[in-house]
Amino acid sequence: MSIVRLSLVSLALLVCAALPFAAATAATNTLTVTLNAENNSGETGTATLTQETGGVQVVLAIKGAPATAQPAHIHTGTCAELKGVVYPLTSVTNGSSTTVVKGITIDQLLKSPMAINVHKSASDLATYVACGNIVASSSSM
Repeated sequence: MSIVRLSLVSLALLVCAALPFAAATAATNTLTVTLNAENNSGETGTATLTQETGGVQVVLAIKGAPATAQPAHIHTGTCAELKGVVYPLTSVTNGSSTTVVKGITIDQLLKSPMAINVHKSASDLATYVACGNIVASSSSM
């Protein structure tokens, strides 16, 4: 009987010790990225990333945006040093945009520096009006 109790106590301790690791490896389901104004645009907002089956839904909500379409992308790098476009997003029109980026997860986006940026217009891609770094937050799981 004491062997059974010892085994149960050992099993309970093992399960308790493993719980923090299970939580640390849980998939990120949602993530909100703050988009800050660039180049005195006055355009700020958020990008809400939601994990879906087969991809990530990216919803952009920009305050102060014009009615005309503004291209948006997920880039490698950070807002301080954007690099190549990895994933194009639906252009922001009247301050909003929704895109499902297929074949990725939020956790994959978090593995290396990435950022979401919004351009002034299709004819002025060199001018960024908003940008936010994709980083994990304490409420992203």
